[in-house]
Amino acid sequence: MNSKMLGDPEGFDQNWKSRKETFYNHHVAGVVKNQIQLAFRSHFEVFSQILKDNPTKGKKLIETGCGRGTLSNYFALDGWDVTLLDYNESVIDVAKKIFSTQNIDVNYKVGDALDLPYEDESFDVITNIGLLEHFDDSALQKLLDEQTRVLSKDGWCFSYVVPENPRNIQRYFNWINTFLKIISFSWLKKNNATKPEIFRSDHGSERYLKCLENSKVKNITSFGMYPMPMISHDADFPFSLLPGPIEFCLASFYKLILFSRKLVTGKHGWICSEKLGQAFLIAYQKDE
Repeated sequence: MNSKMLGDPEGFDQNWKSRKETFYNHHVAGVVKNQIQLAFRSHFEVFSQILKDNPTKGKKLIETGCGRGTLSNYFALDGWDVTLLDYNESVIDVAKKIFSTQNIDVNYKVGDALDLPYEDESFDVITNIGLLEHFDDSALQKLLDEQTRVLSKDGWCFSYVVPENPRNIQRYFNWINTFLKIISFSWLKKNNATKPEIFRSDHGSERYLKCLENSKVKNITSFGMYPMPMISHDADFPFSLLPGPIEFCLASFYKLILFSRKLVTGKHGWICSEKLGQAFLIAYQKDE
């Protein structure tokens, strides 16, 4: 992440250090067993389809604001030359430990997304998950310009944005999470981690698309993603896992829904309207 966000970098650091989920690896090679694995598998499948339809010339990828690097895990195993970049050294250390357990060779860099430490046209793909929404308007244009600068010609940028949007599909299922929190209250008392306030914008895709109007990019596309509710006992950390059997049943049920959506729409079931989705994708290619 970045020091020029309204959010506090120390807050991100506290989140990572205080949660038992920190070292979870959400990549899975076989059957998905929980909601988070399904989400990242679906992200990768959507990005891969776009790349298949409009391939890049090379296979060098950087994930900015990488966190534990789950998405990059998929790309690395698919033969990409991967670099993980994050502003927070503690986060990079987490990624190193996770990737080392699988003997996956990637590059690591502590760096600023607003001032990427790379030459022009260094990468064929840039990805980020849950990064852009943490930048205020004054920094957003600079961030997008930096991403475009380091992209090679015809390279792709995939920015998965998670805005502050209480009106998406989640609003219909918050009662379930409230109920889960009540019945698991005794367990939650043992987990004293609190989530510090971190800035997250409520911008829709139009704000990001406007920033790209004068950029040297093409094939700009945007659509909603993640048309499923997040079912969790912890509203502050909605990706906290429920007991294994429950997670497996949820993931299996969601897979059936996604399959049905694909039959109806002809698109990957993870793609949806921006209004419905938990997040949206901003994707584009570098032009001349």
